[in-house]
Amino acid sequence: MSKPRRQGAWYAPPYSLRTVILLAISMAVLLCAGLYSVVAYNRMASKTMASAGRWPQSVAKLAASSSANALILEDNAAALSAIQQLVVLQGIDDVALFHGDGRIWIHVRKTEGQLTSEIGGKERISPPASSTKTVSARVTQHAYEAWDAVDLGGATPLAWVRVQFNLDRRREELERLWHEYLTGTALIVVLVLISLHFILGWALRPIRSLSQFAETMSSHLGQQITIASTCQEAEQLAAALNQVSRGMVQQIARVQAIVNTAADAIIGLDVNGRVISTNPAATSIFGRPQEALAGRPLEQCVPGLSIELVREMFGDAPDLLGRPRRIVRHDFFGTRADGTLFPVEISLGEVLQNDELRYACIVRDVTDERAAQETSDLYERALAGSHNAVFITHARQENQPIVYINEAFQKITDLPPHKILGRNLNLFQGDNPHDPGLLELDRALRQQRNANVMLRRRRENGDALIAEVSLSPVLSSQGVLTHFVGIASDVTARVQAEQAMADRSAQLDAIFSLSPDGFVLFDTDERMVFANPAFERMTGIPWMNTSPESMTLDEFEKTLNNLCAVGHGLPPRQTTDDEAEPRQAKLQLLHPQPRVLQAQSRRNMAGRRETILYFCDVTHEDEVDRMKSEFLASAAHELRTPMVSIFGFTELLLKRRFAEERQTDMLQTIHRQSGLLVNMINELLDLARIESRRGLDLQIRAHSLRELVDSSIKGLMRQETDRQVSLGHVPDVRVLIDPEKMQLALNNLLGNAFKYSPQGGQVSLTVEIQMRDRTPYAVLEVQDQGIGMKPEQLERAFERFFRADTTGNIPGTGLGLSLVKEIADLHSGHIELASEFGLGTTARLWLPLSEATPMADEAGTADIYTI
Repeated sequence: MSKPRRQGAWYAPPYSLRTVILLAISMAVLLCAGLYSVVAYNRMASKTMASAGRWPQSVAKLAASSSANALILEDNAAALSAIQQLVVLQGIDDVALFHGDGRIWIHVRKTEGQLTSEIGGKERISPPASSTKTVSARVTQHAYEAWDAVDLGGATPLAWVRVQFNLDRRREELERLWHEYLTGTALIVVLVLISLHFILGWALRPIRSLSQFAETMSSHLGQQITIASTCQEAEQLAAALNQVSRGMVQQIARVQAIVNTAADAIIGLDVNGRVISTNPAATSIFGRPQEALAGRPLEQCVPGLSIELVREMFGDAPDLLGRPRRIVRHDFFGTRADGTLFPVEISLGEVLQNDELRYACIVRDVTDERAAQETSDLYERALAGSHNAVFITHARQENQPIVYINEAFQKITDLPPHKILGRNLNLFQGDNPHDPGLLELDRALRQQRNANVMLRRRRENGDALIAEVSLSPVLSSQGVLTHFVGIASDVTARVQAEQAMADRSAQLDAIFSLSPDGFVLFDTDERMVFANPAFERMTGIPWMNTSPESMTLDEFEKTLNNLCAVGHGLPPRQTTDDEAEPRQAKLQLLHPQPRVLQAQSRRNMAGRRETILYFCDVTHEDEVDRMKSEFLASAAHELRTPMVSIFGFTELLLKRRFAEERQTDMLQTIHRQSGLLVNMINELLDLARIESRRGLDLQIRAHSLRELVDSSIKGLMRQETDRQVSLGHVPDVRVLIDPEKMQLALNNLLGNAFKYSPQGGQVSLTVEIQMRDRTPYAVLEVQDQGIGMKPEQLERAFERFFRADTTGNIPGTGLGLSLVKEIADLHSGHIELASEFGLGTTARLWLPLSEATPMADEAGTADIYTI
């Protein structure tokens, strides 16, 4: 190996500390001196130029003032004399006077000490602007040019004075000062660097001593150094090196003690694989004393571990010494002094020491470990093959982490091992941090007892996991808790099935409880087990509370038939081969109120042979069928009457000839009956259209009530009659209506009032504003003095085709009030009738007011309309 280069040489790195510091300070001093010199030169030049400029500026002002009078008097001689006196001043080389228009007047120059004067000439200048009283100075290569104006208070100067000052002498003086400054600065820098050289040599002498001590420390362990220095850092460094030297001795002693007390054999090998050092453990493991092992190949103790194999493990390339150290671990069999073979684990490493390559070998007897490992592997294979998820937590570590899981546990949690091992049982924590199961598990861990809980969480893919976890403590032979063993079972499917069954039962209970139809259930022994509230409401009997014992099916049928009309109860049961065939009947209950029930009974042969009875209240449907039949009969009758008249008279007119008066009378009858038929068909169509669309074609908007009333009355006006309607005050309000539909309803009310007053009598229409359910309404009251209705007739007034007059003298279809009621209901309104037989009828139509309409005054005078 080449010798290390001498430290501190100035010609090649690494440099000494003194050289580095001296070079750094020298560069810094030179840089600062150079920067300061540049700044100083610029300042000197600036001050020199400023000083040079003040002198010609003053001369220019003096020339302007001295030539002002001569300019006024046009005295060229006086002006020339004044200028010549100024040119002789030091540094002034040229003075010139220019007229205000730029022409030269007087020009005096000094050349090599001789004055040259001239009045007039060809030189001209461009005069400044008329408002300018000053001209900026200008510096040329050899002169400083200053200007001033000869100003006598006019708008523009009368003349301009130019003075040129020679700068050559000032520049020479500046150069001389600059050279003197540079010489002094260079001398100071040299003195400073020389001083630093000697000062640094004195100050760094202790550092050199410490450096030499550190270089020889590895070969003189325990050596101490004492230096005399006024530098605090040097003393601290000396103390640190002394401490390191002592620490190395102590560290080597500790390492030696560890090596001697190590349970594993630590063997040093030379380049030929021979033993050069051993620790006491080697003697214990191989059963040979250290003297018997020294100088012998390791292969005698570890058969097969030859030096060739060692070199092959590490490689034997030419640049082996430059490679980093490595450790190789292998399993071999060792041999004791009596020839017994036993398993060992060998760790080999390269060691570079004293320029000689050696090997460090650590031999571990793994006989007991292998036996324990085989037993552990057996247990682990048994746990891994278990279908139950098994986990083990370390109870003596903080947070009691999970240290073992089997494959079944990974499948349950759907997590890889690295996301499970090291975590505690909070792994099972779900969306609820206060899960009772998790809290119970935490209490069991703290109290060191068994626990059996149900935990819920979400898997990584979002699926729900419900696990049943059983936890048991594991104690050492001394009774100290060491671990917890847990078994987890995935009961998600079971719990979800139970929950689904519970939900289904709850849904069925809710359906049966809320269903308007009746359900009664009898078990296999034909004992009642359920009757829903709807059936109890139908029959008025609390079937489930009638007796302490369940009612039989025969008792139920007997009790139910007692509530029905004779011959309209449940038919007697007949024993047939097919018991699953449903049994149907229509029941007519008399108690607690008249009802019509559609009953159906069926035995569940696919289940537990329960008997299910179903009852549907069809009272309304039965009534609708009755009303439909009556409606068809009434409609056929009402349509048949005018059709018979039309058919009969037209047949007579076709077969016989009548007088003109008789023929006209018959045609009028046909026309009148046709009009009745058309009105009836139109009303039927209007009613059918309103019912079918249920207001979908309504165009409800805010409409003027006065306009509605006026349109209805004017539509009914007939000039050929003197019938009148008395109209009260109509408030100026707006109502929420479909004008076309509401006018149809109001026309029906007014038309009925006139039709059912055949003997005359007043018909009045009044309007009031009233509240109903905290909502304002406009109430239109139509009152007549006609035939009126009896109470039983008033109850059926809104039925279709019902008419209070059955004589046929009053034309009509009986559909008007039905149409009015349908229209009022669709407008969220209301229709009321009050009548007394023989005295007349009053109809009150309630229409909702628009919210944007102010309440109007209800008082007013009555108007009379002729109808």
